[in-house]
Amino acid sequence: MTLGEKIQKLRKQQGLSQEALAEKVTVTRQTISKWELGQSTPDLDFIAQLSDIFSVTSDYLIKEDMTEPDELPCKKRQYRLSERGKRTILVLFSAAALAAICICLICDYFTAEKLSWSMISASAIIAAWFVVLPSLTAKENIIFKTLTAASIVPVPILAILALLLNSPVIFKMGICITVVSVIALWVIYGIFRKCHKKLWRAFGYALLVMIPTPIAITFIVDGFIPEIQHDITSIIFNSAITLALALVFFGLDYLFSRKREETQK
Repeated sequence: MTLGEKIQKLRKQQGLSQEALAEKVTVTRQTISKWELGQSTPDLDFIAQLSDIFSVTSDYLIKEDMTEPDELPCKKRQYRLSERGKRTILVLFSAAALAAICICLICDYFTAEKLSWSMISASAIIAAWFVVLPSLTAKENIIFKTLTAASIVPVPILAILALLLNSPVIFKMGICITVVSVIALWVIYGIFRKCHKKLWRAFGYALLVMIPTPIAITFIVDGFIPEIQHDITSIIFNSAITLALALVFFGLDYLFSRKREETQK
């Protein structure tokens, strides 16, 4: 039984129309239809949502050789935000952000009779709003779109900060740090997409990525602000701890893999 056939069977068992299921998964009815007809395949985020909605495991949905959902323990249904819930949170978050900006501007103006630090605070709040926005509005590829926003937003924010503080070095150094951080985030994202069935291994690789990232950021800061002294010993110690944790995760992945192999024999 294919993935699409399983989705259709489980949907009908629960008495859901394609429109009703689309509302729960926050996609269009046409998307559900394409999944059931095998014209497209849901990504991992939607597989997880479907497994929760139908109270079956992700393995049952993905593996075609599993024809009955009770071959594996059913997953306990988890609560997921509906489209209306996301809209409500977006409105509340936007209102809170707007109120925070107004409060900062008013306090700054009435205490200093001009706008100074409040502009920096307002820029940071606006940046946070734009980063969070995709997670509350996107219907597909939420993580991808959120990471895209997080990769783009720092550029104009750094430009605004450099202008407000009249310090071009903030923009140059910030861009370099942003590039390193964004590359690390996208690599980690790719690791989890590639190793989504082996999370312990994914965590291990992610920790390995985290070893050179702070080192690179430290050298960038040293290049722009040479008077800042960094403790090489602490950097080596932190890297060793991160490496040790990565090895622990690799060990757990090995143990669980062996256990699965023994169970399948």
